[in-house]
Amino acid sequence: MYVGCQSDDVPYLLQFAGEDNLIMGSDYGHADTTSEPAALSTSRSTSPVGQRIANKMLGDNARTLYAL
Repeated sequence: MYVGCQSDDVPYLLQFAGEDNLIMGSDYGHADTTSEPAALSTSRSTSPVGQRIANKMLGDNARTLYAL
């Protein structure tokens, strides 16, 4: 199971989903007040959960999910 999340929700979701099951997307195909267009460029440097987990969410977990 993978959970797409907003950056503000990450610390809370880590408690339940685990660091191997979170991914982050920022390219919503519709106007949404919760969209985070700069999420990918800022998450690694400002992540409240650290660089390692941010890297997993922004790359490693997505590669596993999509079998890349």
